[in-house]
Amino acid sequence: MDNHRLWNKGSLIIGIILLSSTVMIGCSQDSTVVAPEASLLSRIAEDPFEDVLTSTDGCTPENTMTMIDRLAEVLGLDEVQKEAVLVAYLEFRTAVVELRDLVKAGEITIEEAQEQAEILYDAFEAELMLILTPEQYDLLQEMRRVHERIRDRVHATDKYVRWEEWLTEIGADSTQMADIYIALETLHEGIRDLVSQVKDEVITREEALLAAQILRDEFDAALQAILTEEQYEALLALRPDKCKV
Repeated sequence: MDNHRLWNKGSLIIGIILLSSTVMIGCSQDSTVVAPEASLLSRIAEDPFEDVLTSTDGCTPENTMTMIDRLAEVLGLDEVQKEAVLVAYLEFRTAVVELRDLVKAGEITIEEAQEQAEILYDAFEAELMLILTPEQYDLLQEMRRVHERIRDRVHATDKYVRWEEWLTEIGADSTQMADIYIALETLHEGIRDLVSQVKDEVITREEALLAAQILRDEFDAALQAILTEEQYEALLALRPDKCKV
């Protein structure tokens, strides 16, 4: 695998994930990230590497560089991959801190910050999928799942947890839930295929953006077909971004 090529193309998929973004967040590549007011930060976004080393080390180091060094050892990252993961992680953390500052300044609400943070989180995960080999990414996901079992709760790595909560709240029955999960998987498979096509230079970033929007529109149409009008409106009210999946 040409990791230099892979890393350079990793940024292309950000455009696909940021289709619904309306706030541009500046990013820094400093080697350290100061995260004051951790409680507010945690309310805005989960840390992508929160306690991820629990299954191997018993805990995850708080120091960013120590954590990345250890993660590189466990996942078997080469130096190019390690640097790419570090840069992507620091960009995510810095962007979330900036969202925190916007909330404190009263420029956006915490709900708006959470919406933007979810987009940033998905963009970070998309970059990880391009930086890591499939085997490395699967190992990372398994480490996350082990941590979830240790804490006896499910994190955002389970892609349907939030949907189960939302659909239960709006009174969707088991048939409706099953149909929506099928529609979600179709959407996710389509996005993954676009990621691969951009990476392999089969399509351009602009073509992927248009195709991704079509996939999202098709998913929304499926939701409206599966749910009653009242359920659909109730679902929109629950989803923090009104359109992101």
